[in-house]
Amino acid sequence: MSGHVTPGSTIPLPASEPRPQSRPKQRIGHTKSRNGCLVCKSRRVKCDEVQPVCGACSVRGDDCVFASPKKTRDPQRRRRLARSDATSQVEASPGGLLGFPAISIHPLDFNVPHSTTSYPPGGSTNRLNMHDLTLLQHYILHTSKKMTLNNCKGLVWERVIPEIAASHAFLMHLLLALAGLDMLTTNKPEAQMSNSDHLNGSISSGSPAVKLQSVVEHHQQGLQGLQEKLAIAKDTDMDVLFAGSMLVVAFAFASHRVRDLYPMSHEPQQQVSPIEPTVACLSSLSNRPQINWLRLVRGVSSIVQYSWTTLKLGRLRPLLLYSNANDDWKLHGPELTANNAPPENMRSGSLSAFAVGAPLAILKLREFLGILRTMSSDPTQGNLLHPEPPLGPTLGASGTAQRDDLFAAQDQSITVVENMYMRIMYVIHLRQIELSSSCHNPQPEMEEAAISSWPHLVPATFISSLESNENLEITTGFSFAILAHLYLCLALLDDIWYFGEIFGSEIRRIEFLVAEINNPELSQLVAWPVRVVSS
Repeated sequence: MSGHVTPGSTIPLPASEPRPQSRPKQRIGHTKSRNGCLVCKSRRVKCDEVQPVCGACSVRGDDCVFASPKKTRDPQRRRRLARSDATSQVEASPGGLLGFPAISIHPLDFNVPHSTTSYPPGGSTNRLNMHDLTLLQHYILHTSKKMTLNNCKGLVWERVIPEIAASHAFLMHLLLALAGLDMLTTNKPEAQMSNSDHLNGSISSGSPAVKLQSVVEHHQQGLQGLQEKLAIAKDTDMDVLFAGSMLVVAFAFASHRVRDLYPMSHEPQQQVSPIEPTVACLSSLSNRPQINWLRLVRGVSSIVQYSWTTLKLGRLRPLLLYSNANDDWKLHGPELTANNAPPENMRSGSLSAFAVGAPLAILKLREFLGILRTMSSDPTQGNLLHPEPPLGPTLGASGTAQRDDLFAAQDQSITVVENMYMRIMYVIHLRQIELSSSCHNPQPEMEEAAISSWPHLVPATFISSLESNENLEITTGFSFAILAHLYLCLALLDDIWYFGEIFGSEIRRIEFLVAEINNPELSQLVAWPVRVVSS
């Protein structure tokens, strides 16, 4: 049907008729008052506001009660007052520069019972130590990811040790100290400071010395807590103690990286206990290499020896397992010695130079020790070394026995050098797992050979000979030559941040020290490690 209109349709108007324009609705003006009597307000009826009795109450016979009179409220005046109040709040608020009004912020209520523990006002619980949080962030994001070349061991450094440290304050101190060393020495342009800054006392709050002092304080507090924990340790604490020992060992290795941040000091060093916290454990600009760090490493390594069985069942066991830490090289000893040419695609020039000269270097160390023993037993054989060096002060029978003990310790240390060197040689000649790789990097396999474990393998007598404060003589110089070869094992692991070049610098320091003896044969023993790290 043409006349039917469906829903939503419109009726067209003739074209000749203009379309009516819609006019806006007009609201009827009225006044609204809140001054009516209380009875009308309660009954929700209109009140004529006639006082003392309004019309509605008069008709009903109710008692008419009015509230106390108030000033008539003008809507425009109310808006002006509101704007004025908001402006005054902005001007009075601390955030007024950004234009934010004062905001009242209240904590959420989680309906948790109140703790009975009371905290002193203004204590550490009321504020965050942003410097420590920065160190923790640096450890998680950076330090933990370069502690090892092994993925399984890396998981321990990245997740397990921080988790354990979160429950033990002394472990957290040790962790923050290690992160601080990494942060201080990684950002070298920021960490440089001349000795004149120290001597003139112009050390600012952000200077490396102040930052290093914070690192040392964390290290000292961590060592103190570790000693206290050792006194009350139980079998269930072995993982905690082992985590602490590993953090201390890593700190001891990394301490060589801060040598140049210390001023020159000529004060005599004090004897310290194996794990006594001391700034001397870091380094100074003395002529001799620092040896205190070896005592520190040997002290905490005893924790592993006493709890080996328990630790191998714990969460940190990957740090104890080294697949190449064995004597398999002895099965191929003659072959490794005869065929010492490195693989052609060896990435490291230092490793290539090491592979060529390592067997001969071991042989020369043993030959020099034989000469020293001959000269000690028969003084007439002094012409075996040119020029003839002094073996040391004139010794009686007891002194001769001490020298024999030193020779035995040096012989044992050379054996440690040989074991470490031959493990490296064995690893270098292992076939690449990924043959398609154009660059051979054996450092992950070298780490698995535990070549950094030598500090607790050398005898205590050998370390004592390095700590002598007497004038340097040839037997002590020979101990430093052996130390240079041991440092070479660490210098070759340049993919791990706390090894590598820093121990190359220590080898060069030993070279200058040995040169003071003015003996060509002894100097040649140190010259080879220097050439390797310079390759």
